Amino acid sequence: MQFTFTKLITVLAAMPATETKTHNAAPSPISPAVGAPTPATELGPLDFDVEKAWTDANRGGHEGFINVDSIPSGCENLVSTFIDDISSIEVDPGFLCVFFIDINCSGASVTIQDGAFVPDLDGTNFQDSLSSLECFAN
Repeated sequence: MQFTFTKLITVLAAMPATETKTHNAAPSPISPAVGAPTPATELGPLDFDVEKAWTDANRGGHEGFINVDSIPSGCENLVSTFIDDISSIEVDPGFLCVFFIDINCSGASVTIQDGAFVPDLDGTNFQDSLSSLECFAN
């Protein structure tokens, strides 16, 4: 089922974050943030800004925004700037994103949802190893 932006707005609700097995530019998941303290790169095509990622812990390093053109998003491979180089992640309220260690949404995964911020993936199997994702309305 695909959501329009209007329908998506109606399903936005706060939910706690969980960890499990895990703006408008060219079609690739991560784009520059205007006024960002560090350079950022567009993560994807698009209409729904669902997530932010950083190359260093605690929102440090390069910042990128993951945007998708529909919800559910289908599998999105990260652009080369961010493949195997994400250290902190924030998923916007109303979304659930599953991040995979391999391209084409395969391999081990971690699920982050609904406004959750993961300040540091260090000490997990996902530090500097994420390559693709799929997002859903939550």
